[in-house]
Amino acid sequence: SPINAERLKGQNLRLYEYLAAGNSIHCFHPAMKELRIGYLNSRCADLCRELREQGQDLYKRWKKVKDTDGNEVTVREYSMIPFTH
Repeated sequence: SPINAERLKGQNLRLYEYLAAGNSIHCFHPAMKELRIGYLNSRCADLCRELREQGQDLYKRWKKVKDTDGNEVTVREYSMIPFTH
């Protein structure tokens, strides 16, 4: 059954809607500013608890990206759809 989105509010709801649309996200993703999410890992932990109650999962993997200074860093990327590569 689908997640009870009515229980989600603010940042958690915006994150859920973004990921439910088939997107993935990490802490340096351009969508972070648009979604106005402060602490992505905390919001993902909240969402993961909600998903588990419905028998779903939040998928995660490590990904190398550029930080705001242009340095390569390894961050956690999240998705509601399993990663294929």
